Amino acid sequence: MAAQEDSLREMRAMILLSLPYPPLPVSVSRVEANEGVTCGEALTTTHTLIARCLNTAAVRNSPAENVARRARQTEIFQRFLHAMGTVGFFEPPEGVYRIYCDFSRQHIATYFPDGHPLDIPVQPLQSVCRGDPVHRKMAEYMAGQSIFYEDSPVVTREDYMRRTYAEMLLLLRHRLGHAMTEGEREALTRIEDVLD
Repeated sequence: MAAQEDSLREMRAMILLSLPYPPLPVSVSRVEANEGVTCGEALTTTHTLIARCLNTAAVRNSPAENVARRARQTEIFQRFLHAMGTVGFFEPPEGVYRIYCDFSRQHIATYFPDGHPLDIPVQPLQSVCRGDPVHRKMAEYMAGQSIFYEDSPVVTREDYMRRTYAEMLLLLRHRLGHAMTEGEREALTRIEDVLD
């Protein structure tokens, strides 16, 4: 059982690391486990929500649901690339943040049936302070991507911790522009042709 949990943890880490959507601050209701009673608000990240969704999907182990979800996620990713390519690369941090919020919500929604009502209250960009849990999670994500994309030299978590969250968003946007494959650029062009 421990080996299975370890492999699930590794799978989750790789999926979260490869997402183009960064960890965003989300306010969630805390529920008292024994009584099922809501007992206040807590702050977490969209990556924590996605990790829990991945756990649930692994337990359900439904090939049909997985195929349908991947198709929805691919379509959302293509629209995300279009949004970033046409608007996001020219926006200040607040505009980039709105794009990441919108598409993170859409990504999370793929783990639920179509039309399922979801309220994912992403907190304002200004709510993230240097050194807080969301800022640290973002620095970890960025450092992990530095290794994943084989930056030379690798940028460490400590290096990112010196940046503001808004600065890291702009660095992430910059990375996205350089990380797109030729096929993704072609797909983005095809989407633009369809939308014109």
